Amino acid sequence: MEIQITLMSSRLTKVSGNREMEFSGKISMNQNIKIKSMEKFKPTNSKIESIKADYSFEIDYGELGKVEIEGILFLGTDSKTTKKILEEYKNKNFQSAEQIKIMNMIIQKASIRAFEIEEELGLPIHIRLPELAPKQ
Repeated sequence: MEIQITLMSSRLTKVSGNREMEFSGKISMNQNIKIKSMEKFKPTNSKIESIKADYSFEIDYGELGKVEIEGILFLGTDSKTTKKILEEYKNKNFQSAEQIKIMNMIIQKASIRAFEIEEELGLPIHIRLPELAPKQ
């Protein structure tokens, strides 16, 4: 069964990155994705149930630098799914298919911006990009 959550809109609220130019140690990388808040949202003149999710996405390179992105996702769902998602969030249950779909949306939106920052600062890319390989 397809999960009925659509990304209606998104907005970045914070974008930052820094790099230590004199760094010469071993590179480490830790990612942290956090949903800071989640609430029901009703757009003006809309009949669609919506959820407003505030998130933070961070890639910490230790002493080398850091990339931080914060934003808001506006998600369209039906009333039953909205209720389920908000209840799971309240109970800190992030293992359901709905919560995982929302986390994947955050990763997709934030990773695009993080790639740009990493490129500009000369930081390692935080996920492995697909590669083509010749047929064996």
